[in-house]
Order: sequence, then structure tokens, then C-alpha cells
Amino acid sequence: MAVTETYVDEPWCDRKLDNYIIRAKEPFNAEAKTDMLVDSFVTPTDRHFRRNHGPIPNLDGNMWSMTVEIETGAGRTTRTVGLADLARLRQFEVVAVLECAGNRRDGLKAIKDVNGVTWGAGTASNARWGGCRLRDVLVAAGVPADLDDAVYATPHHVEFAAYGDATDDDHYASSVPLAWAMNPLNMVLVATTMNGHTLLRDHGFPARIVAPGIIGARWVKWLRRVRVQSRESSSFYQQLDYKILPPAAGATNCAEFWSQFPALMELSVQSAICRPAPGERLCVNRPYVVRGYALSGGGRAVDRVEVSLDGGSTWALADVYTMHTRPGSESDSKSSDHSGVANARDWTAPHWAWVLWAFRIASVPAQCTIASRAWDAGGNTQPDAAVWNYRGVMNNAVFRVNPPTFAGDSRL
Repeated sequence: MAVTETYVDEPWCDRKLDNYIIRAKEPFNAEAKTDMLVDSFVTPTDRHFRRNHGPIPNLDGNMWSMTVEIETGAGRTTRTVGLADLARLRQFEVVAVLECAGNRRDGLKAIKDVNGVTWGAGTASNARWGGCRLRDVLVAAGVPADLDDAVYATPHHVEFAAYGDATDDDHYASSVPLAWAMNPLNMVLVATTMNGHTLLRDHGFPARIVAPGIIGARWVKWLRRVRVQSRESSSFYQQLDYKILPPAAGATNCAEFWSQFPALMELSVQSAICRPAPGERLCVNRPYVVRGYALSGGGRAVDRVEVSLDGGSTWALADVYTMHTRPGSESDSKSSDHSGVANARDWTAPHWAWVLWAFRIASVPAQCTIASRAWDAGGNTQPDAAVWNYRGVMNNAVFRVNPPTFAGDSRL
């Protein structure tokens, strides 16, 4: 199948550029303007960040297919799957946050130069993804459905390979542990829709992986092959990227460190302040509502967000807004009293979406450093200071902003 090999066929008509901060044109990489992210719990598609490692393939959905390969000791079986085959499987929807591992890389670059696109806090977005479960695709191809089967006694992985070119390898590929993908509670999808509509090219048309709770690098787009194998993907993006290297590793010596450390999987607990927006001025002695998002990985719920007005010396609880999705119903809820009585949340269920939060300042002081930190149900919270790493990934330090202020009339 022919795919785009240069940047002459990019889907510019699908890109509402006013909503983005463009970090690179080729390949196209753009983050959302953070003040727009807190307007809605589900991020509109035209505000969802766009992360690419090469030209955008222009695939024909009617002609598209992917191979599903199962490697065993007895050999390899291969099955070809098209969109009609995926549509015949039971369909699911999951509201899940997608976060690039390089989100907030600018905070690490401020410490020391890093290798990667200089992202702010706009490479996290929360969408409604639809499709069939990857588990069901693999079971149809011969993978045992029972997680007690002997095949799961030894490590296996499922690799995803994409159509199209990539900047650092022949093509983009990555993998996740097979046992994770086969757990029906983890809601790993072969997705064909986003926010109720067919995927856009930038977001993986015609089919992509959605792996809730895991870094965006594993959510492979433009699927060409899914393969069950006994080893991790050998791709550049699995072995020589998306790892947290120690501070001793840098541009001249990173080669000796890559094989010593694991490929990143689960997201870290994270929060970001979206309002005040960069450069926004606050009126002294007037009220103001600080807003932001928070998330965590592995299905762990964000159980609280705390805000400080003195840079982190003292903290107060923010109001946290969540959306719980159940079959056939959906509701918005506000969890602000933290009493465990009203608006109680099911802490035992997997949580794949972000939360939005708000904190009301009764009277803005003349000088303040606003900080936020999230806690998750595993007892994890954000570190006070960032730890630099060469690739600039997984920065989840306490988020701080120093908004400019102007004198206001307290009598108003």
C-alpha cells in the first residue's frame, strides 16, 4: 500500500491552528493552549494535542488492513484484518487521557538542555475513544482468552507497527506486555473513532491503539501490524527512547545507558495549572478562580488536588470535577467536600480519564506563587523539584506559576 513519504500531503484542513502552539511543522507537532483545555471535560478534537514522528500517512479506509501475527514455539500464524472485521467485534467506548511522555519538557530544559520537542503542559488531552478491544482481536487470532493459560506463565509482548515513515527508524513501532493488553479491565482498544467521529489522519485514521493509563508513545497510530511475541519491540522508540536515564547520561554517553533501564509504561501522577494562562494578569484584592487538570497512570484515581499560594509552604484542597462513565449512562459530578459521603467515587474501579480542578482565591495578593500538586489512590504525589534526564520525559514536579498582577480597587 502506498503511503505518504514526504510532507507534501499533510492534512492541514483538519488542523485548527489558532487552538495550538506549534512546536514543529515537519513533522507536525502542536500542543493545546492550556487555558482552552479546562473548558470541557472531554477535549474537543480540534483542541487535542498532535504528536507525530514523521509524515502523516494518507490511507484509504476501504483498502486498509493490518496483519495480526502470533509467534509461538511452533511457528507463526498470520491473519489479515480490515475495518469490517473490527466492526463485527463488540464495540466499546472509553474516556481516557492521552499524555505525551514529554509533557512539561520545558521545565527540564530550564535546568539543562534536553533532547526532544520543547513541550509545555499542553500535551495532555482527554477524549472519548471508540472501537473494539485489542483482546478480542487477539482472541480471534488464536491467543488464549484465559489469563491462567500457560502462555502467560512466561513474559510475552504485543508489538504495534505503523504505516508510514518515521524520523528515527524505518517506521514507528512500540509494544506493551501481553498480559496487560489481554486484561479486559484495562480497556486497550483498536480504536476507529474519537469523540464520536471517525479518526482524523493526525489521530491515526483508520485505526490506532488506545492504551489507557500508559504513556502516549505506546498508543501507536495508523496500524499496519499487531504481533504477539516473546520479546519487547526492538524499535528505536522502545529501546533507544522513552526511558528515564540517570542524570549522568547525556548526549555524548547515552548509548551506554539505554539497555540498562526499562521502557516507560504507566503515567505518573501529574497536575498542571491552566488558568491563569501564560501572561495573564491578575487583579490584586479581587477574587480569582485557578483552574487546571490532573491525571495518573495505571488506572489509579486522582483522589485530591492541592493548591498553594506561597509556592508550596502551605496547601489547601481544590474542588475536583470528574465524569464517571457506565454502560448506557453518563453524568458529571463534583467532588469538593472530600468527606467520602456526598458524591462518593468508586475508588476500586479503574480511572482512565483526567480530572479537572478549581481553586477560588478570595483576594489575590500583590505577589504570589501559585502551585498545584495531585495525589492518587496509590499514595503517590508530585515531587517538589524536577529531576533532569536527557530525554526530558516524565516531568511531574509540583507545577508553579508566578502570574503578574496589577492594582485593583478593593471596593468594587
